[in-house]
Amino acid sequence: MERIPRRLFCLSLLAALLTTFAGCQSGLFTALYLIKGTDVKPKYDILRKGEKRVAVVCRSLASNSYEVQNAPRLIAAQVSNLLYKNVQNKKLKVVEPAKIEAWLDDCNNDFDNFVEVGRDKSIEADIVIGIEIYGFQIRDPHSPYMVQGNCQLNVKAFDCKTGEVLASENLTVIDPPNMPISGGPGLETAFRPQFIQVVSQQIAILFHDHDPNKSRRMDADNLEMHRIEN
Repeated sequence: MERIPRRLFCLSLLAALLTTFAGCQSGLFTALYLIKGTDVKPKYDILRKGEKRVAVVCRSLASNSYEVQNAPRLIAAQVSNLLYKNVQNKKLKVVEPAKIEAWLDDCNNDFDNFVEVGRDKSIEADIVIGIEIYGFQIRDPHSPYMVQGNCQLNVKAFDCKTGEVLASENLTVIDPPNMPISGGPGLETAFRPQFIQVVSQQIAILFHDHDPNKSRRMDADNLEMHRIEN
């Protein structure tokens, strides 16, 4: 058998070692990816540490009250539920939506600021997340049998003790993003709760870990046509 020159042998050995190391490194990165997952931290990471009691309050400033209907209360309830399920803090307490609704009914939904709600003795929140809807549309104004959700809103979080603004975000959620959906007379009724769910999810992920790829889809199981404008 012909003897391999020493220099060529060393170079071959080095190449083999580098290849093995690269393969192990790739496997290590893959394992870490699978363990860690694809979740990212929330933009406003204010709920995950310490013992906190949070209240979610939503009201509408939109002029088209017919289309808005009970959307504020549904959004507040869904955001509350999403925070309860997804914020990784065992000491976090979310005020029951029924308590918020009762308070709003007592004052006829007329209050000066969100901190006022959070400080009330029946609520006693450490943080209040206030949501103001400026625009809410389901039906295409040019066609009664076409729908496209469009919601403009502002989300703020306040420290109820100091009044400090802990988070502030303007959101426009358009769903589907490219064109309306056409259908029969019952389309709006079927589409409305789905759109409210999408809006609620986009508010909630501001405060809890989430998969950014999934959060930018309208409905992971159906249309996958969601777009958000910040």
